[in-house]
Parts: sequence; C-alpha cells; structure tokens
Amino acid sequence: MPNILRTEKGGYNKKDVLTKIDAYMSLLLSVQSGMPQENALAELERIKQMPLTVEKEGFFAKTGFSQEDTDAYLAEMEDKITSAFEAE
Repeated sequence: MPNILRTEKGGYNKKDVLTKIDAYMSLLLSVQSGMPQENALAELERIKQMPLTVEKEGFFAKTGFSQEDTDAYLAEMEDKITSAFEAE
C-alpha cells in the first residue's frame, strides 16, 4: 500500500477519494467482524460504482490526488477485502 497519495493538478477530487477510501475501510472492518459474504459483495460493488471526479486541468486547475496512486491504492483495498473472505 502506498504510504501517501501524491497530489497533482487535475487529479481526482480529494473529497471523493477520501469518501471512497472511508467506505472501503468500513467495509473491510465489517467483513472482518463477520459480515455475510453476499452482503459484503453487494456493498463492494456499490463502492466500486462511487464516482471519482477529476479536477479540471489548466492554468487555474485545482490539485487533487494522483490518479495513478489512487487507482493502485483502491485496487489494494479491494484485494484486502476479498482476501478477508478467504481468511474466514
């Protein structure tokens, strides 16, 4: 897992990224606490569908989280969640 999500102009909206990470973390904790796999898979699919807005690029662009770093981090979170099912 990356230790940090770099920022870049035109990256993913920070609020969207943090909201999605929070949802993944909550789901991981629920799975580790015994959430039924069927419910967890439905929740995982809902989280995957959460939008990540890209900040507008250009001279006055806002900074957001690096798309590359964010995509890698979220993929690792998904792997942790699916691995938690195997640990049961």
